[in-house]
Amino acid sequence: MRKLWKNRPMWIALIAIVLLIVLAAFTANGRNDGMGDGLFRSAFAPVSEFLHGVQSDVGDFFVRVFTPSKLIEQNEELKATVLEQQQKLALLDETEKENARLSELLNFADANREMRFVTASVIGRDSNPYIDTITLNAGSRSGVTEKMAVITADGVVGRVSEVGPNWCRVKTMCDEKMRISVMVQRTRDEGMLGGLYEEDGTLMGTYLYYLPGKADVRVGDTIRTSGIGGFFPKGLYVGTVISVNEDGKGTHDAIVSMDIDFLHLEEALIVVGVDEAIG
Repeated sequence: MRKLWKNRPMWIALIAIVLLIVLAAFTANGRNDGMGDGLFRSAFAPVSEFLHGVQSDVGDFFVRVFTPSKLIEQNEELKATVLEQQQKLALLDETEKENARLSELLNFADANREMRFVTASVIGRDSNPYIDTITLNAGSRSGVTEKMAVITADGVVGRVSEVGPNWCRVKTMCDEKMRISVMVQRTRDEGMLGGLYEEDGTLMGTYLYYLPGKADVRVGDTIRTSGIGGFFPKGLYVGTVISVNEDGKGTHDAIVSMDIDFLHLEEALIVVGVDEAIG
């Protein structure tokens, strides 16, 4: 009996072959049966389903028994290698994108050497209902203090409102209370920018108001910081005029675009010093 049990794979194979033959016979009969065999087929359905399950299990068994362990090991190693390469490609892609963003900031810093910057990454966002506050990973240890301007190559981000040793919180232009002094680059007319303009629940831009009575502002005009107030260096890009209040309703003179994508902002520059105002 023990000798027979030592040949267990052979006996399992023989049993499997018999079961397969029986299953094949019933399947063939199923194709040629007449109406009189309908009840028999219905009664045998559970058995047939069981045999199909046995067939699947037996097939899996043979794969395990007759597939060399070395081949299985190589297959697992190949899967691990493919997964590792996929992870490396994803990391490489992310690194390339980060380098492109940092290169853009570096080019901006090189073009504005009269300002001294600290580069920081976004590590938190507050939404109320827009991204009105962000947290950066630079703080007092890097020379950051409250009210410092925060910018990117695409424009003004906001102003530092709270500082820790290695972090700071920034009130962004999406904060309803944020106000900055600006000017129309073409005419040099000065005004104030702030408040959120929405259409159908979508943030479209900010209000430009307090321009001189005879100011000539047009759609497409570039708006830059004026330097008045001392918080933001003069000449920083803020946005573009997207509409003019020609009917005179309300207190605003125009609507200025908000070009920074605060939801996807990842790095920013904190202006820690200005050697000379820019024009």
